[in-house]
Amino acid sequence: MVTRVFVCIIFIVLGVAATAAAELDLDQEVLIIPDTHNEKPYIRHVRRNPRGYELALSDSPLKAGEEQPYIFRILSPSGMPEGDVHVFITDDDLHAYVHRKASRKGDEYSFTYRPPGAGKYRMEIVFQTAQGWVNLWKNIKISGPAAAGAEDKLPGDEDYQAKIKLIPKKAYAEHVVTFLYEILYKGKPLKGLEKMDGFDMLVASWDEDLKEFLYITPKQNLGGPEVAVSIVFMRPGKHAVFAEFKHNGVIRRIDTVVFVNEEPRSDPGAIENMGPGY
Repeated sequence: MVTRVFVCIIFIVLGVAATAAAELDLDQEVLIIPDTHNEKPYIRHVRRNPRGYELALSDSPLKAGEEQPYIFRILSPSGMPEGDVHVFITDDDLHAYVHRKASRKGDEYSFTYRPPGAGKYRMEIVFQTAQGWVNLWKNIKISGPAAAGAEDKLPGDEDYQAKIKLIPKKAYAEHVVTFLYEILYKGKPLKGLEKMDGFDMLVASWDEDLKEFLYITPKQNLGGPEVAVSIVFMRPGKHAVFAEFKHNGVIRRIDTVVFVNEEPRSDPGAIENMGPGY
């Protein structure tokens, strides 16, 4: 299973310990890190389970440890989705993760998945319409038993490491925090990231209560070795962040957990704003 630790110091990523924070190379094109208070361009406006939409799943039983098709339909008041339909799945303790693009045949969508274990899972369907982005979600139950962690490791994962730096060092709800990833391959900076939907990285995140789901892409795509992904978390608390990158035709994953603090009060008399003179 991919190891996740808190953001406060250094992450263990893809089973290998990071040893230093990523630094920008000023001799090359510089990544732009946004002002942490200018959050509006970094909020993805998505309607979650809006009125009139319904996610209809197949009645076929879902079993852990088996690669099987998942079939669903999107009932919509404004016609079929435009473009790709993305599927994100996690279990209720945020250990399992998968991201698929659904195939379409007529009015049905399908994808295949082998759940690593039995239990409760959350499925998020994300797509674009003429009126903007829509996110439909549904809780599903997987029967078992099966060994957990079967989906988490791929051959060759041990050749990749990632150093991760947060800018600023603490994340606050309703403010931008930038995850600066530096990806290494066999100990050397990886400059040959392959694009996924035109992006160097695709990132998904849930809070620990599964009340906030985010799908984020970087605004600059320079091919590595550094990728900056700016996120605005709206809820304080723990958030699991799953980042995907592609190299040599294989999509690999970086899992982290970040604690998001409550937005600081603007009142000068608030205890968190008091200085030594008070």
